[in-house]
Amino acid sequence: EVKYYMAHLCKGVVKRYELPGCNGLNFVLTKSLGGGGLSTLNTDRQGKTYAQMLLSYELDVPSN
Repeated sequence: EVKYYMAHLCKGVVKRYELPGCNGLNFVLTKSLGGGGLSTLNTDRQGKTYAQMLLSYELDVPSN
């Protein structure tokens, strides 16, 4: 679902990594920074605002 939510930014694969012990997830969106760092024309060169976008994403959590 993250892939579809971020489709306008991510042109590659979305990989999810679980972070045991803190109930966290790490998402890696490949091909989403236009080269990254100094080679991109994107104003958010490291993609830090992408995390804020994901925080606004509403998801359904099963009751069990």
